[in-house]
Amino acid sequence: MRHAEDELPPSSLRGRLCEVFFSALLTEMIDPLMRRLGDKAELSDPLFGTATGLSPLKDRLIEWTRFLSDHDARYDRTITVVGADRDVTEGTLELRLDGHTRTLPIALLMERRGQREVALRAFVATSPFAKDAKGPTSGEASSSMVVPSFASDLLAALAKRDASAVEACFEQESGVRDALGNEHARGATVSILTKPLTVRGVADNG
Repeated sequence: MRHAEDELPPSSLRGRLCEVFFSALLTEMIDPLMRRLGDKAELSDPLFGTATGLSPLKDRLIEWTRFLSDHDARYDRTITVVGADRDVTEGTLELRLDGHTRTLPIALLMERRGQREVALRAFVATSPFAKDAKGPTSGEASSSMVVPSFASDLLAALAKRDASAVEACFEQESGVRDALGNEHARGATVSILTKPLTVRGVADNG
C-alpha cells in the first residue's frame, strides 16, 4: 500500500507485513498497523475467528493486543518464505500460562489479492489456552494450483499412513516440530499428523 510522505509507517512497520505484524501488536501500534493493512484487509486466526473491514478488524487487533499483554508475550521471528502472491513467516510466541512460560510456534501467512487488498491467516495451537479452534482459517486451494513435488509426495505418504514413505521425504538429520513446539525425530510425522492435510495455498522461496 502506498503512503504519502507524511503518512509513512514507522520504521518498525516497514518491510514484509507478515514479518512485522506481531511486533506491531506487541508495541500496541494499532492505528499505524490499520493504515498498513488498508480497509479491505481480512484477518483469520484459530483463537478468535475471522474479521474483515475497518471496525471489526480494529477490534480484532485490539483483542490480539490485549491477549498478548495478558500473557506477557514475546515474539521471535524465525524464517520467512516468499512467494509470488503470498508470504509466510514462522516464529515463536513466548507466553505466561498458568504461572509457567510456554513457547509456541506460530505462523502468519499474508496473501496479496490485488487492488491493495491483503488477507492474513495466523496458525497456532489453541489447546494451551483451553480454546476450541474457530475452524479453518482459509478455503481450500484451487485445483489448478501446482503443489511442489516435495509437498505432494509428503501429502501422498501421509494419506497412506506410510511411515517409511514419510521419512523418505526428509533428509536423514531432519526433525519434526509439533504444534506445541516439541521436537521429534522425522519418523514421528505420521503419529503427529493424525488428521488429513488440506492444501490452502503454496509459497515458494525461489
